[in-house]
Amino acid sequence: MSCADDGLHPDGFEWCINAPAVDLEGTVYATSEDGNFYAIGQGGTEKSRFFLNLAEGAAYTPLAIDRKGRIFAMNNGQLTVLGDGRVDDDEDQ
Repeated sequence: MSCADDGLHPDGFEWCINAPAVDLEGTVYATSEDGNFYAIGQGGTEKSRFFLNLAEGAAYTPLAIDRKGRIFAMNNGQLTVLGDGRVDDDEDQ
């Protein structure tokens, strides 16, 4: 993740997200107006980024994580499911 100084925001910038989700390991997941889905690790390090769809001006919608670790993200009216839903234990098998 990087920021560009546009000269209009001397105290930082606004990163438009609605409700991020946090998994059991503390990774924060969020979509942004730039159209990307972000996974941000503890300490603020970017773990991954996935482009969903340019969403400038679209509604800000929250993410959801199910018990299998799949992430459901709505971006510009399109639902995307990230993750394979595999679990490490035998509970669901």
